[in-house]
Amino acid sequence: MNFGRRNKVHVEPAMSALSDIIFMLLIFFIIASTLAVNGEQVNLPKTSTGTPTQSTVTVTITSDLRYMVNSAEVAKEDVEIRLKAMLDSSPDKKVVLNIDRDVPTGETIELFAVLKQNGWQPFIATKPKDE
Repeated sequence: MNFGRRNKVHVEPAMSALSDIIFMLLIFFIIASTLAVNGEQVNLPKTSTGTPTQSTVTVTITSDLRYMVNSAEVAKEDVEIRLKAMLDSSPDKKVVLNIDRDVPTGETIELFAVLKQNGWQPFIATKPKDE
């Protein structure tokens, strides 16, 4: 007689519960990543036209004329150096400009000229008019 076999408990992991948890985490991180802001929150100008552009590099100018490259604050003179380090090895030469609507036009034009001089494609971020 073999009594040990009848009382043996089979331990098996419930894979369906684990896959549900992983799926929920995936959904959470996808939603959270779409809400993330690259750079500081600025008051963007409103336009009735425009298409969303994806880029690996974002330059932000705040209303108090602070410059940021991908959320890292840099001096105005160092923006070009930082961008060269980031874009020289990148096949994507797009740069999204998050410029506060209160920034003087001269500051925007100077930055735009630096980008065009280096062969980078600047895109100015805007908000839709209906917001």
